[in-house]
Amino acid sequence: MLHFDHRPAGPAVISPLNFDMAGRDDAEALRLCAGLFGTVLGDTELLLPPGALAGLRGVKCDIANLSVMTCFFPAAPLRLRGFGMVGEAKVLMLRSMEGPLVVEQGGRRIETDAGDFLFVSGGEPFDWRLPEGGRLDCGSLPAGAFRLGGPALSRLMLRPIPRAFPPLQLLITYGAYLLMRGPHSAGEAEMANTHFNEILPLVVAYLEAPAEEPADRLSPVRRYIDDHLRDGALSVSAVAAVLGVTPRYVQKLFQREGTTFSRYLLERRLAEARKLLLQGTRMPPISVTAYEVGFGDISYFNRAFRKRYGVAPSDIRKGAGAASG
Repeated sequence: MLHFDHRPAGPAVISPLNFDMAGRDDAEALRLCAGLFGTVLGDTELLLPPGALAGLRGVKCDIANLSVMTCFFPAAPLRLRGFGMVGEAKVLMLRSMEGPLVVEQGGRRIETDAGDFLFVSGGEPFDWRLPEGGRLDCGSLPAGAFRLGGPALSRLMLRPIPRAFPPLQLLITYGAYLLMRGPHSAGEAEMANTHFNEILPLVVAYLEAPAEEPADRLSPVRRYIDDHLRDGALSVSAVAAVLGVTPRYVQKLFQREGTTFSRYLLERRLAEARKLLLQGTRMPPISVTAYEVGFGDISYFNRAFRKRYGVAPSDIRKGAGAASG
């Protein structure tokens, strides 16, 4: 049975709910999790390896206009798909504490480091992935708490906030207070809720501030990548070391462009391979072409190329040869 850790409480007391899925089979654990996540994130679907939910535990707290939850998943890949809360103007909050977090929504894809924080629209479908599992913090609050119009609020979504940002630390402190220091009287919970909302403008100001780095800071990174596509060991750490910056700095530059270092590198390699293949049938074997643009695995190259262009590399080669003949 779902484990409740509620102390005796009157109607004016708000107590966090502790939950533990130990001893549950997958079907029942999924049903219980759907109810827990549903009250915070709306209709959701959890995808984990068989048996993994038996290791899930956490704590959740709901007060007026604010829900917060911490979940401890086992160290296994986790995917959480949400279908959007139609008719509810909600903003979701989330962060992964023990590994990267990948979020897709509205055609955008963002990857954050452990501890970084994101606001996500609660009205649109989303897809969250924790490749390493572990702890996930999440919550929801009304969009009106941000005191912003629709377009301005939309610009704040999927903008990573570093874990060291001081106002974010305050925000997290109040969330932890609601979860870990219960039960709360109604007045005590409302005080935490009020302070939580008073901190939001500071976080908004951080997200609305002009970028510290000019847009052309990404140009030398792109040039270096283009000049070293053939280097199969090219990595964000290698590029950062050559340019005298941190890997995190490079990743942030790409995130501001709505992409990642890995995605940009893959796109450039595929584009260069396609350009070479379009030169016709007199080129070396396709495996050599793949190697020349930095691919060490021909199977991966073929899959990535077909996914990007909708045809196999050999089809591009044949088409170019027929056109030149």
